[in-house]
Amino acid sequence: MDSRKIKLIAASIIVILLAIVIFQNSADIKVKILMASIEMPLALLLFLTFAIGTAAGWVITLTRSKTSKSKSGDNSEA
Repeated sequence: MDSRKIKLIAASIIVILLAIVIFQNSADIKVKILMASIEMPLALLLFLTFAIGTAAGWVITLTRSKTSKSKSGDNSEA
């Protein structure tokens, strides 16, 4: 198996497990963010947390790959 297929299988398993956890936790909860208090389903909070973490990881990966490409370009010119 190549690494792309392994990554796809791993991502699929994570999404399936996330869906199971989200659908089993549909009760409303009260969330305090700084001074605000918001009532929302726990499933929504879990999904938002996952989405924010995924987006942050994606942004960090993109910025690191751009940084390493520019550093490797600088070394070849010297």
